[in-house]
Amino acid sequence: MKMNHRFLYGILSIVLAALIAFIAIPAVTGKARATCEIVRVTSTLSRGSIISASDVELVEVGSFNLPADTARHTGDVIGTYAATDLYPGSYILPEMVSSQPISSDQTLNTIPDGMVAISITTQTLASGLSDKLQSGDIIRLYHYDDTNALEPVTDIPELRFVEVLSVTDADGLDIDYTTPPAEDEEKQQTASITVQVTPEQAMLLTQYENQGILHVALVSRGNESLAQELLDRQSDILTGLYGSGSSSDGFLNASLSDENGMSEAQTDSETEAQENSGRTDTETEYAEE
Repeated sequence: MKMNHRFLYGILSIVLAALIAFIAIPAVTGKARATCEIVRVTSTLSRGSIISASDVELVEVGSFNLPADTARHTGDVIGTYAATDLYPGSYILPEMVSSQPISSDQTLNTIPDGMVAISITTQTLASGLSDKLQSGDIIRLYHYDDTNALEPVTDIPELRFVEVLSVTDADGLDIDYTTPPAEDEEKQQTASITVQVTPEQAMLLTQYENQGILHVALVSRGNESLAQELLDRQSDILTGLYGSGSSSDGFLNASLSDENGMSEAQTDSETEAQENSGRTDTETEYAEE
């Protein structure tokens, strides 16, 4: 009986060895020897560079353990932008390229429809919150005009809750105030603040910056739910001022209507004055009666 068990185990061992030798090993080696064509980088490309035909080539490589989404056709990458630094010999994955131009400031790539990004100048240290602003802050803007003796400071309803996209220095370089500068590094100073606003708000910012000084007050930081609530409140304020379909055209039309109304009133007044100047004193008195 023992011999029978040993014989059976031997037969099974021989069958298993045959399966490994004639089926498993050829299958593995076949996959290892399989090849396919992929797109390979031929020159150094910095982030944001547009990829041209001279920057890539089509080569045949082993397909074993190759990511399935590796670029296989040069037409898929030519004309796109490098989303990261690429070096000769690298193959290209989808996350390495972008169909849209790459900006050094990622926040400018995600501006919602109907909104714009605009920068305002910090004319004094105090007006820019003493170099303490950060991306994502919700700020309130006040306008100071020294030519207005009665009310030099204006609270602007359209600019009560505004989101900061970035803070830059005099060279246009982004500033990160979340980390202190190194010992041998000079602290950067805020020169401008980029905010995300509607076209109506952008027009007001342009007007007020050229007519005095804009002062920044911090309203919220690090609280996403509160920030969204404040931005929604600002949206409601704009809707109340300009209507549900508020746009830059609506803001312009409102301004033009006011100007046209003043112009028409001025024209009527001038016409009446001209008519009165041609009357005699008796005719004028009769007209007034």
